[in-house]
Formats: sequence, C-alpha cells, structure tokens
Amino acid sequence: MKKTFLLSLALMMGLSAMSQDLVKLPEPSKDISTTLFQALQNRHSVRSFTAQDISMETLSQLLWAATGVNRPDGRMTAPTAINAQDISVYVASKDGVSLYLPKDNALKAVTKQDIRKDVAARQAGVADAPLFLIIVSDASKFGGINSENAKIFCREDAAYVSQNINLAAAALGLGTVPRHIMNRDAIHTALGLTENQLVVINHPIGYPKK
Repeated sequence: MKKTFLLSLALMMGLSAMSQDLVKLPEPSKDISTTLFQALQNRHSVRSFTAQDISMETLSQLLWAATGVNRPDGRMTAPTAINAQDISVYVASKDGVSLYLPKDNALKAVTKQDIRKDVAARQAGVADAPLFLIIVSDASKFGGINSENAKIFCREDAAYVSQNINLAAAALGLGTVPRHIMNRDAIHTALGLTENQLVVINHPIGYPKK
C-alpha cells in the first residue's frame, strides 16, 4: 500500500511538472474588426512601450498570425520554402522563454532566464518591452548551415513570419518593430539551439506609449 501511494504521488508530481512546462493557449479569435488594408495603413515601427501586460488571448492571436496552423493538413499562416516549416517562434518575457508549438497551440517552457537585455542588445530602450518574439530558422531543413539554399531560404522564411507579426500587431493595437540587432551567441545558448538553428529576427511586443 505504501509503495502504491508513493508511486501515485510520484506520478502526480511528474504530471504537475509537465503541465507547468506546457501551457495551452486560448483558441485564437479571428473575429478582428481591423481589415488587412487598415492594418497596412496603421503599421509603423514602435520602440517605446507601456508596462501593460499582454493577455494570453491576445498573445494566442499574435502567435497564430505569426506561424499558426490554418489548414487541416497542418500548413501554416506563413509560407516556407518547399513547405519545410523551418521556423520556430520563441516568446521571451521577464519570466523566461517559451517555444510556441503551432500544432498544439501551446507554449513550452525553455528557460526561466530573462534574456530581454540580450535581445535588446545595444538598443537598450526596447529592453523593457513586455515580450519579445524571437524568430529562429532550422537550416538543416535546407541542407545545413553552410548550404547556399539555407543562406537564402532561412532568412526569406523568417521575413514572411516577421511581416505577419507586424500586421497582426497593428490589427491588435500592439506596437512592434522587426530587429536584426541582438546578442545572438547568448540567445543561442540560453535557448539550447543546435548549430543549424539560426537566430534571425526579433520583435519587441507591447502597447505603444502615447
């Protein structure tokens, strides 16, 4: 009986730890009043943000727009070369970094380290953004980091996702700006990336200061 109780307790603790590592996002609402052309009109670079938190509902909408699943066959809102689906989006906040899992519409915890200063790098003014979205491409999908195809496709695919983030942020009343500057080596280490995973673009995300 005692052994059974201890086993059950261990299983419960294990499940609890797993649930803490994986957070299911709310179903992203597509019922947005802003049209595509209004979002294009409203899109502009924002580098100064309020401290207002971004709700999980809004984050779910933003991540779905970035690279969510939009068809039954698992294909996504952003195109990728040869449908390689090489792009991963990481969400960095004061509480750490999580990986967006499009097929599960969930966030998987990667680290509890706050890496926003490394993402901001020398542009310290954006470091206080509530969130950063970090776009990573897997060059192994195109023959490896030294492949000529990878050198082109990884950056092109990241750019498609970046534009989705720009337009979705404008539609949701959020501010952002696509950024190339960041401390890539520190981010690469913190996220536990492979040698073939390239940290390409980041987006600070928040409500713009008036």
